[in-house]
Amino acid sequence: MKKIIITMVFMVVVAALAMAGGQGAKAEEAKSFVLKYNQLENEEHPQGITETAFAEKIEELSGGQIKVETYYSGTLFTQEGEVTAMMTGDLDLSTLAFQDMGPYLPAASMFAAPYIFTSYEHMEKVFALDSEVARDFYKMVSDACGYTPLAAMTQGSRTINTKWEKPIMRPEDMEGMILRMPNAPDWIHAGKSMGGNVVPIAYSEVYTALQMGTIEAQDNPLPGTYAMKFYEVTKQISLTKHIIDVKLLCVTNSVWDQMTDQQKQWMREAAAYGCAQGSKATYEQEEELLGFMKDYGMMITYPDVEAFQKHSFQYYQDNGLTEKWDMDLYNRVQALK
Repeated sequence: MKKIIITMVFMVVVAALAMAGGQGAKAEEAKSFVLKYNQLENEEHPQGITETAFAEKIEELSGGQIKVETYYSGTLFTQEGEVTAMMTGDLDLSTLAFQDMGPYLPAASMFAAPYIFTSYEHMEKVFALDSEVARDFYKMVSDACGYTPLAAMTQGSRTINTKWEKPIMRPEDMEGMILRMPNAPDWIHAGKSMGGNVVPIAYSEVYTALQMGTIEAQDNPLPGTYAMKFYEVTKQISLTKHIIDVKLLCVTNSVWDQMTDQQKQWMREAAAYGCAQGSKATYEQEEELLGFMKDYGMMITYPDVEAFQKHSFQYYQDNGLTEKWDMDLYNRVQALK
């Protein structure tokens, strides 16, 4: 009798363990993903290079568990549309700007202000893989915006590109200039802080607006000015370098929260790789494109950067904008100079 009872107990335990094992395997079973990635530039632009490199690397690392459909030049969503789509989960991946995050996360606005980064080296320290500043900021973005940054790339230092032949050396030289900026508060404040009269216009409409005289200037890094051929309808580039234009490669939380820890690790690794390739292309293109612009006949102006820096920061103080910044985070950023 005892033997029968012991045998029955043993069988029950084995069955329970088998069921538990089966449930565990099911719980750990990785889901496959086909993700849509939209950004605004073409394939040759540093953002396009980032997108391509990420898509190739994540498929390689995941063994095909995670694949990416790539959409360049805003073919799936416009600049404004992709931000909303990322927040709602209608878009899976994009490279987004701090200015896109500012309306939902005031602390992001300080990263959108001119001259917060003093050099590429400074920017790279802030967003290094082991940076606690980046880790803390990414968590803030995730909580506020519904998408999670994975890594950072730069598409260059923004310059003032204008139809004017008058040299743009100091902020007062921009008085009366109709300057295009994207239609978001942080972009508009950045443009005003530089001394321009800001008009928000969609990126895809800038070339025609310059050509028709609706606007007299636009700001972009050299790769963007080249990719969109703005040099064809302007005369001068003033190397204000007022914003080191950082983009964060982000994944919507509705996808991120479904991923296993291993998949998240692959995503971060692929994002770091893609962003590194994009930034490398930026550094190479900027050097080459400055020569191209000169050869094309563009007037290249070397302004008083310190004067622009002081003017810009004064604008932010006078308008109470620094009161919304996370000054502890700001000081941690500045400590990495």
